[in-house]
Amino acid sequence: MNFQQKAAVAVVDIMIVVELCVSIYLAGKDPENMTMLFLKFFFLMLIPTLILAGVAVKMLRSKEPEAKT
Repeated sequence: MNFQQKAAVAVVDIMIVVELCVSIYLAGKDPENMTMLFLKFFFLMLIPTLILAGVAVKMLRSKEPEAKT
């Protein structure tokens, strides 16, 4: 894994934490349905993020094989 791929993974990790916080905030507005709203908001934001992360990591793949250390 090259540096660009590692940077993309770090950005995706930060995005997932932000999505988690936003989902908790939005779900907390309706305490009676908090679990279902949290799951709905979180997964609706998480799935596209993971798809874009996979595409980004594949696009940033280097053409030459890495040297094993």
